Amino acid sequence: MNSVISLLSVLIITILILYLSYIFTKSIGKGMCLKRGGNYMQMLDRLPLGQDKSIAVVRAGSHYFLIGIASSQITILAELTEEDIQKGLDIPNPQVREGYPDFISILKKYTDKNRKDM
Repeated sequence: MNSVISLLSVLIITILILYLSYIFTKSIGKGMCLKRGGNYMQMLDRLPLGQDKSIAVVRAGSHYFLIGIASSQITILAELTEEDIQKGLDIPNPQVREGYPDFISILKKYTDKNRKDM
């Protein structure tokens, strides 16, 4: 009987430690997000070009910038307008070309064909 009580107490203590560590790490994580993010600046998009080179669209207040990022420097390539950003959102996906079926339709075609054969 004594061993059952000690086993239950160890189990309860273990569960309590795990729960408290979960709560602690969750609160630490929320604090880290607040310190990293800014109220007036935001990176909208980023395109890697090489190992340590990329371009990004950044919003700073009401201004939008296209910037080049390298390991040693950051360069403003252009200042964009709100219309440029909206036009960029309307560009169709270049991976799906007109006249060519996409992968999902090809896959459905062959899976449907194989189901009919069975």
